[in-house]
Amino acid sequence: GAITPAMLNYVSIAGLRTGSTEQMIQGATLSSDLGTYGMKLPSAKNGIGVAFGAERRVEKLGYTTDATETAGDLSGSGGPAIGLSGKYTVKDIFGEVRVPLIEGQQFAKMLSLSASYRNSDYDTGVKTNTYGGGIEWAPVDQARFRASYQVAVRAPSLVELFTPAGLGLFDGEDPCSGTAPSASAAACAKMGVSAAQYGRVQESPAGQYQGFFGGNARLSPEKAKSYTLGGVFTPLPDLSFTADYFNIKITNTISNIDPQTTLDKCVATGDPTFCGLIKRDRLGTIWLLPEGFVGANNLNLGGSKTSGIDLGFSYGMKLEGLGKLTLAVNGTYLRTLITEEIKGQGEYDCVGLYGQNKCGTPNPEWRHKARVTWATPWNVDASFTWRHFDGVKLQNSSNNPLLKGIVYAPYAELAARDYIDIAGAWSVTKQFTVSGGINNLFDKDPPISAIGPVGGFNGNTYPTVYDALGRRIFLNATYKF
Repeated sequence: GAITPAMLNYVSIAGLRTGSTEQMIQGATLSSDLGTYGMKLPSAKNGIGVAFGAERRVEKLGYTTDATETAGDLSGSGGPAIGLSGKYTVKDIFGEVRVPLIEGQQFAKMLSLSASYRNSDYDTGVKTNTYGGGIEWAPVDQARFRASYQVAVRAPSLVELFTPAGLGLFDGEDPCSGTAPSASAAACAKMGVSAAQYGRVQESPAGQYQGFFGGNARLSPEKAKSYTLGGVFTPLPDLSFTADYFNIKITNTISNIDPQTTLDKCVATGDPTFCGLIKRDRLGTIWLLPEGFVGANNLNLGGSKTSGIDLGFSYGMKLEGLGKLTLAVNGTYLRTLITEEIKGQGEYDCVGLYGQNKCGTPNPEWRHKARVTWATPWNVDASFTWRHFDGVKLQNSSNNPLLKGIVYAPYAELAARDYIDIAGAWSVTKQFTVSGGINNLFDKDPPISAIGPVGGFNGNTYPTVYDALGRRIFLNATYKF
């Protein structure tokens, strides 16, 4: 009760950040059904389809911070916010082709091939090629099988390329801090702790330490290889099933070495590649003074891979004199979500886990959306939707040594979440429709945690996964003319 307005004003100051993005696109595409010109196979009814074109894109980003933000004087900001600007231009040429091979034959109601290609030339000196192919086969009208293979790239973003290096915070543990360090004196010496400082390095009371984060103009694109295999089955006109297996592998991933990984690897191996990234201040800490930190700039590091199955089901049933009832379910079973943070340094699987610097956003093993829709004969449609997400555990509870750590009991697990939505629409006339509904009917709160990555974590929860706004009521009116 002793803080006066004058005292508060003395330690308060406004900070200002402004930013803008700009994208300019010029392009042209030409497509044609070559069957119009007689270009089709004798065994097919439809002609060869083609599309090709060219595109030029200019991407710009500007971000300006005032002197207070740049100096990092604002409490709770985690470090300075430094302005940046960047721009690149990319020129693309691309083409696609679809070739019907057989149509209307026994055991081959339809058999077709498809292929695509894109070449991209960035003015940063990067050139990339993406391409893919697919096949579809319908032996009978009630079944269709499909498979594809694709090689894709993701060029580094402007933020990943041009963000100026600066201090930021990460949650972790300094193995050389405290009166009884978990690392030996020899290991700590490799991390910059002197013999006189060993056992006397102050721990961070918040469990937060400083990393030196920033962009890298020499980044290369990420590269992915994707395989899919699936089918659509319609044994009855109003009954259908879909199942698609996916397997995606990404190499040359753009990321930074998790500062905690750097500390752990230095203790375990003494490798100067990791130990050299640890800079201690004159007090031996990596949090108290600005010169103490762990280097964590963006790099092309390891890779990741994921696999799973997308499932779908739909069934429609006519109600005598009452319209039609339809049930549709779409879900994803996540089989693997493996990350190799640094090539050759081990990997971990984040299925069913969440965390801060490694598993990040919750990765439920199963999630689905089920919807029942009643189309009445009175121009009124009503729907009932059930959204489900499996529960996830804190990554620290894993037995994998790359994830294992202190389990904070209040956040050890984010329980499963189920949301119920209802909606309806009334076509008053052919032109005028009124619709409305309630999302999250029972006002279910999202799971709460104090642990999360910089991206996708807001308000002590994950709004990209869970419903963070509670019950929402909406009403729309549409008139077409």
